[in-house]
Amino acid sequence: MDESKLIKYIIEETDQYEHQEIQQWIQAHPDHRKQYERIHYIWEKSQHVRPNRCISTDEAWDSFQKRIAHQPKEVTLVPWYKVAAIASIFLVAAFAYVRFLEPDNFLLSNLHLAADQKPVTDTLFDGSIITLNKSSQLSFNQSVIKGSRNAELIQGEAFFQVARNEKKPFQVQVGEAMVTVLGTKFNIKKQDEQIEVILQSGSVQVNYREEVRILKPGDRLLINQVKGLLTSSTVEDNLYGYYVGNYFEAHETPLWRVIEVLNEAYGANIVLMNERLRNLPLTTTFRNDSLENNLEVLKATFGLTVIRKPDQIIIK
Repeated sequence: MDESKLIKYIIEETDQYEHQEIQQWIQAHPDHRKQYERIHYIWEKSQHVRPNRCISTDEAWDSFQKRIAHQPKEVTLVPWYKVAAIASIFLVAAFAYVRFLEPDNFLLSNLHLAADQKPVTDTLFDGSIITLNKSSQLSFNQSVIKGSRNAELIQGEAFFQVARNEKKPFQVQVGEAMVTVLGTKFNIKKQDEQIEVILQSGSVQVNYREEVRILKPGDRLLINQVKGLLTSSTVEDNLYGYYVGNYFEAHETPLWRVIEVLNEAYGANIVLMNERLRNLPLTTTFRNDSLENNLEVLKATFGLTVIRKPDQIIIK
């Protein structure tokens, strides 16, 4: 919803049709109500701002009309100009309040996400959805003044479903790398000094030091921050997103890769004892419920032997 319409609604300048339209929009989705309440909050707080000179909207409007009277006759006045004048005063007051009276709220949308033992999903103010894998942390700031959306993956792994907004690029800082998107789905993983970016759909730009890479769907970029190396490849499966959809999806995926992801997902120590088993291809989808159930799937599929020890699971 255009913020100018919400301002008209707040100051009761809407006609009957607009009033009904905005009410229906607010009730249609929780995110709509959040947007309205945020604008209304700024408006209420701005009433406490005390500028050096008292500004009268009526005086401003009368002065504006007098100036217009000296313009050529073809200029036509419409009621919207009055709303624009009021909106301008509102924006100045809101900026003064946010910038000077409450500097901590200069970034009006400020969020910190942390996942401990299990993944966490949250919907941002702009409609974007972020899913954090376990043992991960992320911060997000959205500035109304600057029109920016900035996230930082502090540690761990996150899957992003970014709401498209060409006027407000979505940026993710991870280590020394910056990932910039308009609207897309992608996964970022930070483990020690290595960064992994996998693009599922759309397009992203990755800036790292002097390097710039553009990724297309299915691309995987590895960044070694110690050596300063960037390595590009493609992914043939969606195993990286197991914590988002709560299932494992393999497409002709070698067994060693499946074992690698299972070890990560369950904190297990599964070891392939026979090298001939490493590249056995697996195409299946199984739920992210229990390690035991998924080991049974592998056992039945390939006729494997599974030996369980206190600190290790051996497959041969």
